[in-house]
Amino acid sequence: MAKVNQREIFLAARRALAEKGADKVRLADVARELSITSAALYKHFSNKDDLFISMNQAWLDSVDRPILKAATRYVPSERVQALHDWLWDLVIQRREAYKREHELMTYYEQRLRNEEQLIPARLMDFAKGVETIMAWNTFRMHRGLTIMQALTYFYHPFFADKWDDSLFQTLFESTWLELLPIVEQDIKIEGEG
Repeated sequence: MAKVNQREIFLAARRALAEKGADKVRLADVARELSITSAALYKHFSNKDDLFISMNQAWLDSVDRPILKAATRYVPSERVQALHDWLWDLVIQRREAYKREHELMTYYEQRLRNEEQLIPARLMDFAKGVETIMAWNTFRMHRGLTIMQALTYFYHPFFADKWDDSLFQTLFESTWLELLPIVEQDIKIEGEG
């Protein structure tokens, strides 16, 4: 019997997910794809949910990692444009991931629905990115959370079926304009002093 690593297991699980869908795929299907026994697969993951949640989280981390890593502090004169560009990059990254790996984004959406989460835990990471770019240190990331919640439509998988709309970027830009008073608040104060 061949030994398998996490990467190979995740690839096999993704193929099984794409072929059968989350509701119909079984751990035995993944084991068969890997030419191992189900018992051997249980040494890595306790059940199908454990495997699929781990696989999906690893995928989501790979999608979001470049965006989160790009959240660096900017000088005051560059903050507003840097935040705009960072948010748009996040939107594009999520949209491209949805197109490229539709079954994983669909599974992520199902997972959030099953956990009854409109706003996933990742929102806090994004809010921290907003706070870092803007050099804010607000209580519980209030402004960062406000901005990310206002933009939920553009990056949350619940709305993925709307992301190919021809007015998608126009809607993003108009939402951004509505957020500018929040974004520019400290910039104006710093400029006056």
